[in-house]
Amino acid sequence: MKTKTLFNLSALVLVITFTSCKKDDPKTPEPTPAGVTYDNGVFISNEGPYGSGTGTISFYSRSTSGVTNDIFETKNSYPLGNVVQSMEIFNGKGYIIVNNAGKVEIVDGSTFASNGAISGLINPRYFLGIDNSKGYISEWGTGGVNGAIKVIDLNTKAVTATINTGKGAEGMVKVGNNVYVTCSGGYDNDSVVTVIDATTNAVVTSINVGANPKNIKVDASGKIWVLCSGQYAPYPATNLLKTGELVRIDATTNTVDLTLPFASAYSQPLNLVINNAKTTLYYSYDGKVYSHLSTATVLNATATINRNFYGLGIDPSNDYFYASDAGNFSSNGKVIRYNTTGVAVDSFTVGVIPGNFCFK
Repeated sequence: MKTKTLFNLSALVLVITFTSCKKDDPKTPEPTPAGVTYDNGVFISNEGPYGSGTGTISFYSRSTSGVTNDIFETKNSYPLGNVVQSMEIFNGKGYIIVNNAGKVEIVDGSTFASNGAISGLINPRYFLGIDNSKGYISEWGTGGVNGAIKVIDLNTKAVTATINTGKGAEGMVKVGNNVYVTCSGGYDNDSVVTVIDATTNAVVTSINVGANPKNIKVDASGKIWVLCSGQYAPYPATNLLKTGELVRIDATTNTVDLTLPFASAYSQPLNLVINNAKTTLYYSYDGKVYSHLSTATVLNATATINRNFYGLGIDPSNDYFYASDAGNFSSNGKVIRYNTTGVAVDSFTVGVIPGNFCFK
């Protein structure tokens, strides 16, 4: 479950104007041979059927161009649970957020053998490693209308503190000693980024941004970019009461120094990612994907990719795009890779509702 706007996310994304993906994508990778460790590749978080069944993790190997599906249950003989929200690699371990199950499964980053779990969480979303002994987990809390950061002792796997944030704590980045947390509203609405001193776990300030901020990235100059998806009018209306915005924060003053509003009252901007050089951002909007130079002060009017996808990632090793197609949201989905010129390189089948990418 990506966000509370799940049913709007089927309209996500991405179109490359240079070369669109053809009806039949190029070669399909072969399965990864048994016994291969999971290094030099990409983990795909497959959410699984919402409310039932289990999510899974798939692995694409750069070395062999092979794909292995459901690697957690294959290795550990029990399912991850529902819903697999995201995964991060930190200090050689993988932290897999399982949203509805209220836990984080920890695995060896190479063998995927279980290394225990963090339990007692309520609607967890993402993991951020702080130092060798401490991590942060964002969560929506009870009913999906609260917001907090759970402080984790990485040695004991125990929750040691709770830091209250705005509603629906979501994405996180660390700049210097501060952690910036987008507060997406959860199943409600909010419009702040909560700033936390990672040394003391104290809230420094809250920065007002656009409605329902979700994704957050840091560019090469240390500026923080926040993609705010906007706020929908009450059902059955389909328009936005507040349109989306791309907002830039100066981390030295913790103030907004640039706000770029989107024009559409019907389309939410989503899926903010950044290239390896941290000079170009990409996001989904109005059924397309657009680029934005970190030095630009106006939104780009020309789309970069021209096909709808559910999720998007950029491989830091080569800046290839990884775009997920969730299909009918009940059977196995697909990932399509594009090179830097927008040519579809290959595609492969993964689990149900592929949503997030973790690059190793």
